[in-house]
Amino acid sequence: MSDLEYLKGRIADYADYADRGARHHVDQQIRAWLGEALSAARERLTPDGPVAEQIDGMLLRCEFSDQRVVRVADHARFDPALVDRIHELDRQIVEAADRIRAAVAVEELATALDDAARLLDQRFGAIADAPSV
Repeated sequence: MSDLEYLKGRIADYADYADRGARHHVDQQIRAWLGEALSAARERLTPDGPVAEQIDGMLLRCEFSDQRVVRVADHARFDPALVDRIHELDRQIVEAADRIRAAVAVEELATALDDAARLLDQRFGAIADAPSV
Protein backbone atom coordinates (compact mmCIF):
# COMPACT_ATOMS: atom_id res chain seq x y z
CA MET A 1 0.00 0.00 0.00
CA SER A 2 1.39 3.39 -0.96
CA ASP A 3 1.65 6.22 1.55
CA LEU A 4 -1.07 8.10 -0.33
CA GLU A 5 -3.42 5.10 -0.24
CA TYR A 6 -2.73 4.71 3.48
CA LEU A 7 -3.50 8.38 4.14
CA LYS A 8 -6.70 8.32 2.10
CA GLY A 9 -7.77 5.26 4.05
CA ARG A 10 -7.18 6.96 7.41
CA ILE A 11 -8.19 10.58 6.81
CA ALA A 12 -11.53 11.24 5.18
CA ASP A 13 -11.13 13.33 2.03
CA TYR A 14 -7.34 13.60 2.38
CA ALA A 15 -6.69 16.59 0.13
CA ASP A 16 -3.23 15.61 -1.29
CA TYR A 17 -0.32 17.94 -2.06
CA ALA A 18 -0.41 17.13 -5.77
CA ASP A 19 -3.42 19.48 -5.98
CA ARG A 20 -2.08 23.04 -5.64
CA GLY A 21 -5.42 24.35 -4.39
CA ALA A 22 -5.62 21.73 -1.63
CA ARG A 23 -2.18 22.19 -0.05
CA HIS A 24 -3.34 24.43 2.77
CA HIS A 25 -6.26 22.13 3.49
CA VAL A 26 -4.15 18.98 3.66
CA ASP A 27 -1.78 20.67 6.10
CA GLN A 28 -4.80 21.45 8.29
CA GLN A 29 -6.01 17.86 7.99
CA ILE A 30 -2.72 16.43 9.20
CA ARG A 31 -2.45 18.90 12.08
CA ALA A 32 -6.08 18.21 13.08
CA TRP A 33 -5.44 14.44 13.09
CA LEU A 34 -2.43 14.94 15.34
CA GLY A 35 -4.26 17.48 17.52
CA GLU A 36 -7.10 15.05 18.19
CA ALA A 37 -4.62 12.42 19.33
CA LEU A 38 -2.87 14.96 21.56
CA SER A 39 -6.13 16.03 23.20
CA ALA A 40 -7.18 12.44 23.84
CA ALA A 41 -3.80 11.57 25.36
CA ARG A 42 -3.81 14.67 27.57
CA GLU A 43 -7.24 13.77 28.94
CA ARG A 44 -6.41 10.09 29.40
CA LEU A 45 -2.91 10.35 30.89
CA THR A 46 -3.12 13.82 32.54
CA PRO A 47 0.63 14.50 32.24
CA ASP A 48 2.24 17.24 34.30
CA GLY A 49 5.52 19.10 34.25
CA PRO A 50 7.60 19.11 31.08
CA VAL A 51 5.42 16.57 29.26
CA ALA A 52 2.31 18.68 29.93
CA GLU A 53 4.14 21.72 28.57
CA GLN A 54 5.27 19.73 25.54
CA ILE A 55 1.77 18.46 24.78
CA ASP A 56 0.32 21.97 25.20
CA GLY A 57 2.94 23.37 22.82
CA MET A 58 2.18 20.67 20.27
CA LEU A 59 -1.55 21.38 20.61
CA LEU A 60 -0.92 25.06 19.83
CA ARG A 61 1.16 24.03 16.85
CA CYS A 62 -1.75 21.93 15.59
CA GLU A 63 -4.54 24.45 16.23
CA PHE A 64 -3.28 27.26 14.06
CA SER A 65 -1.96 27.34 10.53
CA ASP A 66 1.80 27.31 10.46
CA GLN A 67 2.46 30.41 8.40
CA ARG A 68 5.96 29.17 7.57
CA VAL A 69 4.45 26.08 5.92
CA VAL A 70 1.81 28.18 4.16
CA ARG A 71 4.44 30.53 2.70
CA VAL A 72 6.83 27.86 1.50
CA ALA A 73 4.02 25.65 0.16
CA ASP A 74 2.76 28.57 -1.92
CA HIS A 75 6.14 28.92 -3.60
CA ALA A 76 7.50 25.37 -3.69
CA ARG A 77 7.48 23.27 -6.83
CA PHE A 78 5.73 20.06 -5.81
CA ASP A 79 7.31 17.65 -8.27
CA PRO A 80 6.45 13.94 -7.93
CA ALA A 81 9.47 13.28 -5.70
CA LEU A 82 8.47 16.02 -3.25
CA VAL A 83 4.82 14.92 -3.24
CA ASP A 84 5.95 11.35 -2.46
CA ARG A 85 8.25 12.57 0.33
CA ILE A 86 5.47 14.63 1.92
CA HIS A 87 3.08 11.68 1.70
CA GLU A 88 5.72 9.59 3.47
CA LEU A 89 6.11 12.19 6.22
CA ASP A 90 2.34 12.65 6.57
CA ARG A 91 1.98 8.90 7.00
CA GLN A 92 4.67 8.94 9.68
CA ILE A 93 2.86 11.81 11.43
CA VAL A 94 -0.39 9.81 11.36
CA GLU A 95 1.47 6.81 12.77
CA ALA A 96 3.03 9.01 15.48
CA ALA A 97 -0.47 10.26 16.32
CA ASP A 98 -1.55 6.62 16.67
CA ARG A 99 1.34 6.03 19.11
CA ILE A 100 0.26 9.11 21.05
CA ARG A 101 -3.30 7.75 21.22
CA ALA A 102 -2.05 4.33 22.33
CA ALA A 103 0.47 5.55 24.93
CA VAL A 104 -0.18 4.00 28.33
CA ALA A 105 2.55 5.82 30.24
CA VAL A 106 3.74 9.42 30.30
CA GLU A 107 7.26 8.33 29.29
CA GLU A 108 5.86 6.60 26.21
CA LEU A 109 3.84 9.73 25.44
CA ALA A 110 6.94 11.92 25.72
CA THR A 111 8.79 9.80 23.15
CA ALA A 112 5.85 9.90 20.73
CA LEU A 113 5.60 13.68 21.18
CA ASP A 114 9.28 14.05 20.31
CA ASP A 115 8.71 11.93 17.19
CA ALA A 116 5.70 14.00 16.09
CA ALA A 117 7.55 17.30 16.57
CA ARG A 118 10.56 16.01 14.62
CA LEU A 119 8.31 14.83 11.78
CA LEU A 120 6.51 18.17 11.55
CA ASP A 121 9.91 19.86 11.34
CA GLN A 122 11.08 17.43 8.66
CA ARG A 123 7.90 18.04 6.68
CA PHE A 124 8.46 21.79 6.80
CA GLY A 125 12.11 21.32 5.84
CA ALA A 126 11.26 19.15 2.85
CA ILE A 127 8.90 21.79 1.51
CA ALA A 128 11.23 24.69 2.32
CA ASP A 129 14.14 23.00 0.55
CA ALA A 130 12.14 22.45 -2.63
CA PRO A 131 12.87 24.66 -5.64
CA SER A 132 10.48 27.54 -6.16
CA VAL A 133 7.94 27.66 -8.96
